[in-house]
This record gives sequence, structure tokens and C-alpha cells, in this order.
Amino acid sequence: MSDVALALILLGLSAYLLFGGADFGAGVWHLTARGAEDRKVIEHAMAPVWEANHVWLIFVMVMTWSAFPPVFADVMGSHWVPLSLAVLGIVIRGSAFVFHKAVPDGAYGWAFGVSSLLTPFCFGAVAGAVATGERWLGPVGIYAGVLTCALCAYLAAVYLTWDARRIAPSATADLFRRRALATGAVVGALALPGAVGLGVRSPLLFLSAAAGLVSLALLVARRYVAVRASAALAVGSVLWGAASLADLDLDGAAASDASLTVVYGALGVGALFLVPSLVWLYVLFQRAEPPASEPVTESGENLRLRPHN
Repeated sequence: MSDVALALILLGLSAYLLFGGADFGAGVWHLTARGAEDRKVIEHAMAPVWEANHVWLIFVMVMTWSAFPPVFADVMGSHWVPLSLAVLGIVIRGSAFVFHKAVPDGAYGWAFGVSSLLTPFCFGAVAGAVATGERWLGPVGIYAGVLTCALCAYLAAVYLTWDARRIAPSATADLFRRRALATGAVVGALALPGAVGLGVRSPLLFLSAAAGLVSLALLVARRYVAVRASAALAVGSVLWGAASLADLDLDGAAASDASLTVVYGALGVGALFLVPSLVWLYVLFQRAEPPASEPVTESGENLRLRPHN
């Protein structure tokens, strides 16, 4: 039963990286956007789902403290500083995203972008520290934090290329495509040597490399739907490879079978509501085609881009 709990935690981490991570990456591109058209695409892509993505983080936390209480206590106690900074980044980021809509020329856009870098860096640094036993601000932790930020930016660029193709001029889609190609090359240059240096000998290393190369080829060929799957596989396998490095006594730290039975029962009931709702949310959003001229208020605010639409 502890193996099932571990698999569910990795599944939740993967979902948070692939969905929440792309959300953070979109915030990074928002910080470096060249104009209003780029920001329009980013805000349209984020508006329906930016808060929903954090459900995966909550799921991972609840599963960890329920299934492996000593591990949860050790991670939280040893890394409370970076984890607190990550949570602070989430709060600042959410507030800045809302206020930026009302005051687009203020500092809120800058705060949104910077916090979109702070949170994935801290989460990545903690993940690297847990996987290797090193300090979160040591070389491994800093490397893992930078790599996580690069992974998030890459995912966001890949996802935004398709969104831009649907709702923006072709020049905007080409811009995100070039960004995806550039960040994909950076991720490869960071991930593969780092994995070899840290001693990852899992076939996941080759899976990540192959999926990454396929993703770059699909971007060159402008296969914007297929590249989403290959990019997700390339990024997800990096996380799984990092997890294989961790040396944790999970069997000794696992909760009793009776406790895990209750956890799984509650999880099954909750999944009946949560999973279909999230799937339907993404399906509806991907089907939505905003009109060329969207309604605005007297202050110039785009009604379709309100964060709590």
C-alpha cells in the first residue's frame, strides 16, 4: 500500500509540474513579453486555470503527510525557508495577476513575473536537496532550481505556441515557437550533463533525451498539438529520474494499512468529482475561440481576460 501511495504522490507531482509548471513559465514569458499581443495570449491561456493548477500541490501535501508522516515532517522542518518563499511567491503572484488587470502600467506585472520565477526555483531547489541529501542553496540545489525554471519556461512556450496560433497573429505564434526551440535547447544542455553528473543511470535519462529531441523536431515541423505530448514526456521523465535518486526509507515511514485504506477511500470519492471537473474545464477552454474584437469596459479592461472569469 505504501508503493501505491508513492505512485500517487509522483503522479500528483507530475501533474503539478506539467500544468502548474507551465503556468509559472507563462508568468516568466509575461515578464519578458514584447508587447500587448503577447500578454493577451498569455493571460487568455492562464485565466481559466491558473488557480485550479494548485490543487495538485495540495494533493501532494495531503498524500505525503497522510501516507508518510515522518518524511513530511522532515522535509518541512529541514526546508521551511525555501518552502515558505515558494508559498509567498504563490500569494504575490496571484495578487499581482489580479491587480495587473486593473493597473496594467504599474509594478504588478513585474511582481507577477518575478514571483513566477521565485516559486519554481524554490520548489526545484528543495526537490534537488531531497533527492541528493544536499543543502537547498548548495550547488545541486541551485542547479535543480534553475533547471526547474527552465523546464517551466519550455513547457509554457510549447503550450502557448498553439494558443497563439488560434487567437493571435501568426507572428506571435512564431515568437513562442522560437522561444520554445531556444528554451528546449537550454533545458537539454542543463538536464543531460546534470543527470550524468548526479549519477542517474535510469532508462528515464534516455527517454527524456529522446522525447526532447522529438519535441524540437516537431516544433521545427510546426506540429503544435503533437509537440505538447512529447514535451510533457520529456519534462515528466526529468522529475521521475530525480525521484529515482532519493534514498528514503519509505517502508519504515509509511502509515498503517488501516490509515492508508481510509486515505484511499476518501481519495476515490474526491476523484469522482475533481478529475471530471478538471478535464471538462480544459476541454471547454481549448474549444473556446475568442472573437477578434472582445468586449471591454470603459476603463479598457478586457472582460474575457478577467482572472476570475
